[in-house]
Amino acid sequence: MGPLTQLTFDEENKLADWILTKAKLGFPMHPEEVYDTVEIFLKQNERENKFTKGRPGKKWLTLFLRRHPEVTKRNAEIISKARAAVTEEAIRNWFTELNKFLEEENALDIKDDPTRIFNSDETGVMTCLKTGLILGPKNYKNTYEIARGKEKESITVLCTFSADGTDVPPFVLYPYKRMPPAVIQNFPDTWYIGRSDSGWMVSVVFFTYIKLFYEWLVKNEIRLPVLLFLDGHKSHINRDMFDFCREKGIMIFCLYPNSTHILQPCDVGIFGPLKKNWKRVVRKHKQASTVPITKQNFAALFKIAYDRSIKPTTIKNSFRVCGLYPMSPDAVDYSRCISNRRQEIAQQNQKGTTTSSLHDQKRGSTKYDQGYRR
Repeated sequence: MGPLTQLTFDEENKLADWILTKAKLGFPMHPEEVYDTVEIFLKQNERENKFTKGRPGKKWLTLFLRRHPEVTKRNAEIISKARAAVTEEAIRNWFTELNKFLEEENALDIKDDPTRIFNSDETGVMTCLKTGLILGPKNYKNTYEIARGKEKESITVLCTFSADGTDVPPFVLYPYKRMPPAVIQNFPDTWYIGRSDSGWMVSVVFFTYIKLFYEWLVKNEIRLPVLLFLDGHKSHINRDMFDFCREKGIMIFCLYPNSTHILQPCDVGIFGPLKKNWKRVVRKHKQASTVPITKQNFAALFKIAYDRSIKPTTIKNSFRVCGLYPMSPDAVDYSRCISNRRQEIAQQNQKGTTTSSLHDQKRGSTKYDQGYRR
C-alpha cells in the first residue's frame, strides 16, 4: 500500500473522465490545466494540501497517469472550427453525391478500378527544420544551434497517388521567375519541375501540372476517364483547366469541405511518414555536411525521404481508410469527426453516465472519505 494521495478514488476517476471528455470534444487539457484544476479544487474545498507550493507537478502527474492508463500524453493535432463542424451525416451525403455524379457520367465502373482513382495534394516542405530535443551541459540554461540556411524557407511539393498503390512523379514548385541552371542540374530525372513568382500553387501552374498528369496517364496506358479527388482549394480552380480535363477524361471531384483530415489519403496516411523521413534526411545531412539545404540541392535530398516513405501498401491503406477504394462510407473513421464525439458524450449523459469536473463536486470532501486511493 502506498501513501495516501491528495484526491480520493472517486475524485481521481472524475478528473480522468473530465480529461478524456474534453479531449474527445476537441479541447484537450495541457498538464498545466490539470494542475490548475487540482489546485483550485483543493483550495475551494479547504482541503489539506501537501503539494509543494500547493500545486501538483510532474511527479504527481506521472503517478496519476500510471493509476489511470486510459489517459495518455499525446501531441494534439490542430484543426479549425470549420473542420470540427464536419459531421458523419455530411460525409455520408457526400458519398451519395459522388455515386450520383459517377452514375450521371456513366462512369460507375471506375469504382471497381483502383488504377483510375487518384488523389492530388500539395504540401510545404521546410528546408531548415527545428532541431527538437538535444543533449547539452546540465548547467547551461540556453543551448543554441546556428541555422544552416534560411529558417523560414518552404518549398511546395505536389503529390499524386492512385488507389492501386502507384505514385505519379512529384511536382516541385520553386519561387523563381526564371529557373536557375543549378536547380535543373540537380533535379531528379523522372520528377516534374515548376515555378511561380511566389512559389505557391496558383491556377496557371496547376493547369500546367494537369497537362503533365495527362501525359503520364497516356504514357502508362491508364484507361480513361479517371477520377481525381482534390481538396477544392481556390488556387486550383481554372475554367481552361476544367475544359481540358473534360476533353481528356480527367473527372475532378472535390472532397467534402474541411474534411481532408478524414477523406484525403495524402493527409490521412501518406504525408505523415514522408515528413518524418524528411526530418531524418535533414538530420543526417547536417551530420555529414556543412553545406546547407537550399533550392539547389533540395529535390535530390527530398527524393531520399520520398523513396523511403512512399510504398504501395501505405498508399493503398490510405485510400482504404478514407473510403475511396474500395469506395464505401462505412470504411471512414468517423471518430475523427468532433461532432460525433459530442453526440457520444450527449448519449452517455442521457443514460446517466454524466461526466463532471472536480469543480462540480460538492464541497466538504475530506481525505477520510470512503474509497480514498492508497
